[in-house]
Parts: sequence; C-alpha cells; structure tokens
Amino acid sequence: MTSTVPTYALYGEHTQSLVPDSLHCESIPMRSRHYDWEIKPHRHELFMQILYIRSGSADIHFDAREFHVNGPCMLVVPAFFAHGFRFSSNVDGSVVTVVTQHMEHLLAPTPELVACFGSAQVLHWPMGQPSPAARSLEHLLEEFDTPGPWRLVALETLLRLVLVMLAREVGVRTAQELGVRPSRAMQHVQSFKAMLNQCFREQRDIGYYAEHLGITPTQLNRVCRDALGQSALEVVHNRLVMEAKRDLAYSSLSIKEIAIALGFSDPGYFSRFFTRQTQYSPTDFRVLARERLAQDRGIAARAAADPA
Repeated sequence: MTSTVPTYALYGEHTQSLVPDSLHCESIPMRSRHYDWEIKPHRHELFMQILYIRSGSADIHFDAREFHVNGPCMLVVPAFFAHGFRFSSNVDGSVVTVVTQHMEHLLAPTPELVACFGSAQVLHWPMGQPSPAARSLEHLLEEFDTPGPWRLVALETLLRLVLVMLAREVGVRTAQELGVRPSRAMQHVQSFKAMLNQCFREQRDIGYYAEHLGITPTQLNRVCRDALGQSALEVVHNRLVMEAKRDLAYSSLSIKEIAIALGFSDPGYFSRFFTRQTQYSPTDFRVLARERLAQDRGIAARAAADPA
C-alpha cells in the first residue's frame, strides 16, 4: 500500500523548490479547483499540514479511513500520513504547510507539545463561535498575505501561537481522535527522520541508525524505499543537501565553513558532493538562490505597496 501512494512537496508538485520554505499558506480553492475539487491520496515526507475549513464540506481520506466533515473545523495532518480530500465547490478555507523540522525547532523547549502533532486530528466548534486556534490562524494567514517589516519574526511568533492553541484544544476540548496510527514500518521511518534531524551533521553510517531503531540496515533501506521511494543513504544525503542549500542561501558562512559545519573535513569533497546531488556548484547555487530570493522579496514588496 505505501509504495502506491505518491509523496509530494505540495500536492501536484513533483520537485522541491530551490530552497524549501519552512511555512506555506494558501487557500483551499486555489489548488483544489484545478483538480476538480479532489486531492487524491498522497503523503508529505517533510511537512505537517493544518487544514482549516471555515465553511463548506469535505470527504476526508486518511489511510484506510473515510469520513465527512462540515465547516467550521480544523484537521491536523502529520508528515507521512496518507491523506486525500474531495471538497464541496463552495468550500472556504486554507491550508497551512509547515516543515516538520521547523515546527520541532519552534517547540523545542516543550517536547510534549510536539507530541500533540504526531497523530491525525479533527477539531470542530459551533458556527459563529471560532476557537482560539482558529482566531490565531486567521492572524497568521493575514500576516502571510500582507508582508510587512519584521515579517519572519511575526510569522514565527504567530505560528508558535497557532500550534500552542491547537495543542490546548487537542488536549482539552472534544477533539475527535481519528484512530489513524502509522504502521510499524512508517514508525521506523518517522524515528529515523527524527534521529537524522538531530545528528545529520555527525554523518553517521546507516548501521548506526538501524541499530538504534532495533532493525537491520537492510530493513531500514526497505522501509525507506517503501515509504519515501529512496534508500536510507539517499535520505541522509538529501538532509545534508537541504541544510547546505539553506546555509548557502541565507547565511554569510563561507563554503569552507558550511562544509565543516555539515561534517565534511574536506571542503573539496563537500563541493563535489553538492554538485553531484544538485548539478550546481556551491558557488553557483548561492548566486542563483540569492537572485531568486531577491526576486521574491521584490514581488512581495510591490504587492504590499500596491495591494490592488
């Protein structure tokens, strides 16, 4: 079953962006209308999602479970969970996509909060009585759509508030536990990814991760291929490349400093590794990424100056 469910960045996008954004927000109609209001079952390797339905309805597919929801409601979709939707054509709502690593970073001082987002959830509230989580999410969406000074700080603060409000409601209000638990193989993949996020800079071999998971390297490769379409080593390499891309795009570190920070004792080997993985040299990638970022900032600034 796992090998037949595609893994996407965002639905319908088969490739990652040049430098993956930690947070993405868009309206539900913006994407789903292009697919006749149906988002077929798929999963995300790197992201968790919060689906916010203000009004309208949706038929929800979570792994083998199917059920119907009416707005207003919110759904929490953890990484790796197969999910699909068929929305009513009058649906109004938004999807907030958060890189799991970024969420874990924001909530690092309180790991019990992270645990609240390890299973699929749906939250309902009476029409006309928006929940604290919904009100917080509306503020996040407004900031995302109307960028202003210190936008990144504002977005991280609002996202942390949304996550806290959601966690409170999951723990206190009547949250419908969907009863969807990852398979044993998927649990291994989740644990592997969590370990990798903690120690990828140490460049441990696959045997290290397999031993700590209580499985063999062969089993780890098999569950990674089934769930992600990649070998365990490819997952490790992709994690290193993602961090290298961020450092090259956003930091002022030299290429040698980036190589050392990522566990490469030889900057020349790092350059060859990065080029092999991305088809760009680190220097060329840095130039291209910063050009793209400058273009994006210019577009955002013009939109803020002329909202019409």
